[in-house]
Amino acid sequence: MDVITQVLGTLAEIQPGSTDSLVLTSEERLSPHMVGCTTNGRQLRISLPRSTELLDGDVLAMDGEVAIVVAAAPEDVFVISPESHLAWGMVGFNLGNLHRPVRFTHTTILTPADPLVADLFHRLGIAFDHRLTPFVGQRSNLQINEHSHGHHHAHSHH
Repeated sequence: MDVITQVLGTLAEIQPGSTDSLVLTSEERLSPHMVGCTTNGRQLRISLPRSTELLDGDVLAMDGEVAIVVAAAPEDVFVISPESHLAWGMVGFNLGNLHRPVRFTHTTILTPADPLVADLFHRLGIAFDHRLTPFVGQRSNLQINEHSHGHHHAHSHH
C-alpha cells in the first residue's frame, strides 16, 4: 500500500470513469495522517502536509480509471437559514462566543447538533433544522491553507 502524500485534484477536474469513496467525518477530514478503507475495500495510508483539510470530492489517488475520492459522511448537525442580516449576526456571534465549529454556505450555517445550542436558538427565536447531513461548507477560521482555498492540485498519479 503506497502512502498518499498529496491530493490529485477534485472530481470536477479529473472526471474519472468511476469512483471508490473514502467516507470521512468532518473531524477525520481535518486529520492529515490516517489509515482508512474505501467502500470497495481498498486500504489507504494518508500522510498529507500539516493543516491540510480534505474536502468532499477530493481525489486522493487513481487506480486505473477509478478515482479514490473523499466523501463527507452524514453527521448530526443543525442547519440554520437566517432570514435577515440581524439573524445572521446573532447566529454568528453566539456560535462564535460558544467556540462552536461552523460551516457556511451561501444560504445556511451548519454546526454540530448540541442541546445547549438548541436551547440558545429557542430562547433567541432562531429557527433551525436538525438533520443528518454532511458537515461541509466554508470554514469560519482565519487559517488559510492552499488546499482549502482554491489552489490547483498537482496531477501526478500514485
